[in-house]
Amino acid sequence: MSGNGHFKNWVQLEPCPKCKAKHGWFEKLICKYEQHYDADGVVDNATTIERVRGGERRFCCKCERDISDLVGLPDDSEN
Repeated sequence: MSGNGHFKNWVQLEPCPKCKAKHGWFEKLICKYEQHYDADGVVDNATTIERVRGGERRFCCKCERDISDLVGLPDDSEN
């Protein structure tokens, strides 16, 4: 699960009403993460990340206000 995996093609549609910025958004997640090691203690690249909960809301990168309603797919009807 990479940062933009399930938000592919999503954009911040309008500037944040609090700080007037359009710098992007982040989501807060609680994830289960497993790191695997071989017998010598060297990191094995086989890792798993599983979302436990969260990720329903989006927050302004500059002021951390909830801007979920301002993030979505662009309106293609203007093109």
